[in-house]
Amino acid sequence: MNQKQLGILVALVVVLGGIGIVAFKSKKSDWSPDAASTDAKVIADFPMNDVSEITIKNKDGEVNLSKGESGWTVKERGGYAANFDNIHELLRTVWEMEPVQKPKVGETHLGRLNLLDPSDADDAEQAATRVDFKAGGATHTLFIGKEHMRKQQAQGPMGGGSFPDGRYVMVGDDLESISLVEPTFGSVTGTAESWLNKDFIKVEKVKSIKYIPAETTNAWSVTRDSDSGDYTLVDKKEGEELDSAKTSSLKFLMSSPSFVDVAVGKKDEETGLDKPTKASIETFEGFSYDLSVGKQDDKEQFFIKFDVSAKIEKERKSAEDEKPEDKEKLDKEHKENVEKAEEKLAKEKKLAGTVFVVSKYTVDALMKSRKDLLKGPEEKKDDASSAGAAGLPTPLLPPGMTPPKPPVINTSPTPPAPEASDLKKTAEDAVKKALDEAAAKVEKKVDESAPKTEAVKPDSSPKK
Repeated sequence: MNQKQLGILVALVVVLGGIGIVAFKSKKSDWSPDAASTDAKVIADFPMNDVSEITIKNKDGEVNLSKGESGWTVKERGGYAANFDNIHELLRTVWEMEPVQKPKVGETHLGRLNLLDPSDADDAEQAATRVDFKAGGATHTLFIGKEHMRKQQAQGPMGGGSFPDGRYVMVGDDLESISLVEPTFGSVTGTAESWLNKDFIKVEKVKSIKYIPAETTNAWSVTRDSDSGDYTLVDKKEGEELDSAKTSSLKFLMSSPSFVDVAVGKKDEETGLDKPTKASIETFEGFSYDLSVGKQDDKEQFFIKFDVSAKIEKERKSAEDEKPEDKEKLDKEHKENVEKAEEKLAKEKKLAGTVFVVSKYTVDALMKSRKDLLKGPEEKKDDASSAGAAGLPTPLLPPGMTPPKPPVINTSPTPPAPEASDLKKTAEDAVKKALDEAAAKVEKKVDESAPKTEAVKPDSSPKK
């Protein structure tokens, strides 16, 4: 690298550094051009690792999170497991939180920044989200108020709009602690369902499904031989034909499900689980799931619970011609798979028996009547018309193109081949007929070309 190139590189670094400083100052000036800032934390000496209880209250509701021997739980959901990642993120954010701006706000202006205690606010829109952190015998209260909005530069005819880039907070009732901070606390809500651990069952490589609704005439059972194969109807009746297009979604039934909420304190009559729709699912990995699906709520969500079991083959059967080096490798892989299966089973058994609320989409593929999986008359007719000529494969066509109708084949008996003498006579007759027709045409032309004379009538008058 010569001196000229080095000089250009140094100048480029200086320019980029200057742009970064200007951008940083610009962001701070967007919040308040005359605001003083400090590097001190909003809550000094926040005991992040010692917090054992968190209470969150706002206009949406109240939720209480507690830390026990088995981890964090949600009180309002009967002690169901809480989402540790969300809780840890909240604690870490509060611990690291530093003020970007320290506005001077009087008590009468707390409502303007949405920093009023939700228990005292007459207007819910002016209320804060109150978070109480209990650690030992001490409680740290944080009020999370109004979002600070940043205008976005216009990118088109609809304009740029705005987005939150900070939040006003206050520690306890200390007006001097009011600060504008960078975290937006968008996930901090007072609804219990938003703090639940959403780990759920994961059904993989479905082998068979048995569906038993309340109306048993709509029951059905399907199975397949391999993970890549299509389903067949187990109890197929005369005239029934399974539609592979309608059953394709069953291959991935509950492969990545989630739940909305946990139903607590509801009787089976309220959830419909006193007379449930049942389904049994078996996988190629030896897992069996027995599902009970209740009725829909006012949001078209279903109540559901399940039980799970598994047949895990801990010992691997070696092939007769297996080499020692292959045996060691295959034994290791089998052991790892067994450990994963046992871990999966233990994790899902902890969820068994709990009544979950799931979206309609989660069970929509399962909740089908028998007729919904079969081909209808029109579909069978289309299949017959596109079958092609007998013994010939149906040609592949571009999407949307209708297959041509098969050609009509004459199936009437073929007449016997004529004898040689008959063929000869037929040929002679044809030649003779052609010669006669030609001679007639020539004669006709000759007659038409000959001069015509008038006949002289004899004179019958007497001679003089």
